[in-house]
Amino acid sequence: MAKKLFVIDSATGQEVPFLRGVLVQSLVAIGLSFADAYDIAQCVRERLDASTRTWDTAHLRKLVADELERRFDRERRRTYEIGIEQDRPVLVNKSGRDEPFSVDVLSRHLEGCGIQREEALDRARLVQESVRQRGESGIDRLGLRRVVFDTLRATCSVDAADRFLSRCRFNDSGEPLIVLIGGTTGSGKSTVASRLAYIFDIVRTQSTDMMREIIRCYLMPHVAPTLGFSSFDAWQGLPEIEPVPGQTMRNNPVVSGFLAQFDTVKVALEATIQRAVTERVDLIVDGVHVLPIRLDLSAIDDKAVVVPLTLAVTTIGRLDAQLKRRSREQPDRDARHQRQALEGIWELQGFMVDQAEKVGVPVIANWDLNETVAQAIDAVVQRIVERFPPDISVLGET
Repeated sequence: MAKKLFVIDSATGQEVPFLRGVLVQSLVAIGLSFADAYDIAQCVRERLDASTRTWDTAHLRKLVADELERRFDRERRRTYEIGIEQDRPVLVNKSGRDEPFSVDVLSRHLEGCGIQREEALDRARLVQESVRQRGESGIDRLGLRRVVFDTLRATCSVDAADRFLSRCRFNDSGEPLIVLIGGTTGSGKSTVASRLAYIFDIVRTQSTDMMREIIRCYLMPHVAPTLGFSSFDAWQGLPEIEPVPGQTMRNNPVVSGFLAQFDTVKVALEATIQRAVTERVDLIVDGVHVLPIRLDLSAIDDKAVVVPLTLAVTTIGRLDAQLKRRSREQPDRDARHQRQALEGIWELQGFMVDQAEKVGVPVIANWDLNETVAQAIDAVVQRIVERFPPDISVLGET
């Protein structure tokens, strides 16, 4: 078995293995036949094996380039060197530590500034190219911000550049982002929550349905009888009240049952939010029990950026179709029962939308996922901009 050979990574100073197969692939990529590429890779390996010196990756690449020029011509060498330059990682210094620049990470950050996905990806690539054209192997955090800001102003819009400044101010503040997504069964809360978690790089997510299940395990049924039912039929757990002659029930039983269930879950929900704020950790909570008008969030108003949202399905027919699709894709969920309770779910949605509108919570009609996510992002960005107006000082300038 051939012994392993190692070289020193010129960028990081770390020892990395020399892999002949990787070199072969890179040479085939610039137009060499497999036989020629393998022959050069074998020649390079033999020279490394016979050498007593420690090679770094920069000298290794020069060795390959010299061999290409000797065997072919200077043009083939230049093609190889251009490919190496394009593949050279850009390092960003953050808090004294170098991290590789990532087009994907920056594009998600820009998408989280309200820039459309494809446009965000294009701008991230432009930033990468701008940094490389400087001819430097690295850039610090503030320098990268300046390149991003200038790129957005020149190729996108002043408004997009300003939103980027606000997002940077928010990131520097250390305040957590708390996104609360409400909506009835079938409104798409979990799907939207997962997309937002990816875009805003939020690790901690929670569902109020999970909270309800945990609480139900600890409380006897007679203590909280509505917890054993879904939100739309929690009324079945309400105690029976003898009707008074000559009077009719003023409250809607669907809403009354839901509110009774909500009151039990509310404590856990508020505690979860408070814990995230105390730990300064971003959080997304989704669930039917996200009812901002009845949550006490006053204590965290100046400690976090809190963005409540309510999702709604536009028609009862669309809601039925969504539940039918869910029954096919997730047969373990009780979608059949949900479809049988369609009228109750629709009734509960009307109540939740009315409650949201009373306190100015954005209501997003979820008829197209991409459009819904875009509107949710806009709501988050708007709240960040309101809290942290754009300021050029985040670029290190006064």
